[in-house]
Amino acid sequence: MELYTILVYLSVIVMPDGEIKTYTATVKECPSTEVVRSMHQRMMDTGEIVDWGARCSSTEVQLTVPKGLKT
Repeated sequence: MELYTILVYLSVIVMPDGEIKTYTATVKECPSTEVVRSMHQRMMDTGEIVDWGARCSSTEVQLTVPKGLKT
């Protein structure tokens, strides 16, 4: 196993009915605060969501990656 550092983007949104939904993805670079705020604000303006929070941070994980697939 080798130690890998990855960037993880997490978005948590609150739907109009109170349901909480999450979205996570590994990314090559974290999106800017302006891009994230703009995307979520559009959804709030249309009433699609009522609140949101987002975070992007690096984390280290131990993985076994088959030879030939390493990047």
